[in-house]
Amino acid sequence: MKAREAIEVMARHRGDAVAVCALGMAANEWWAVTKAEDAFYMHGAMGFAASFALGLALSLPKATIWLINADGSLCMNLGCLLTEASQAPKNLKHFVVDNQVYQTVGAVPMVNQGRTDYAAIALGAGITRVRAIETVSDLEKAMPAIAAEEGPSFTVLRVESESGFLRTPPMTYEGPEMKYRFGRTLEKRFGITVFGPQGY
Repeated sequence: MKAREAIEVMARHRGDAVAVCALGMAANEWWAVTKAEDAFYMHGAMGFAASFALGLALSLPKATIWLINADGSLCMNLGCLLTEASQAPKNLKHFVVDNQVYQTVGAVPMVNQGRTDYAAIALGAGITRVRAIETVSDLEKAMPAIAAEEGPSFTVLRVESESGFLRTPPMTYEGPEMKYRFGRTLEKRFGITVFGPQGY
């Protein structure tokens, strides 16, 4: 399956989940499909989407948090799986788009390309709800159960490596605007205070 196909299936089953997207392909494809402002699109911090999503899950235990990660981003922070397993947030679903390349910089091969089993790594870290999915039809069948199960869960989406940078347009805002759009959306939805009286 292609990355866009996987993202489209996931988006149809998202419900009210808050998404956190790794920078690059994962963020750009999620934005292209959903245009969601109640998602946080990581910029300039490769590897840290997982840490951000875990912190969000722990601070908002009544919210469902989806982490849309990528293999390159995961490899820069494999220790996140140990922390996820240790903290065991019931509201966190971790998805990894595994295309075996760094797509947004010209499909440079991933380190240890074709030999790394991310599902096995997650299982070894102590996450028990783990699976790898390779086809659109299998993903369609699996998503209702994934969306309904308790976390933490870990799902590898094995997608095709597509040649070159796909040039999917990124979201139309970043930096401080990202912070305020996302934070204000959470304030409205959950009735919480994210920003103080001076706006930060």
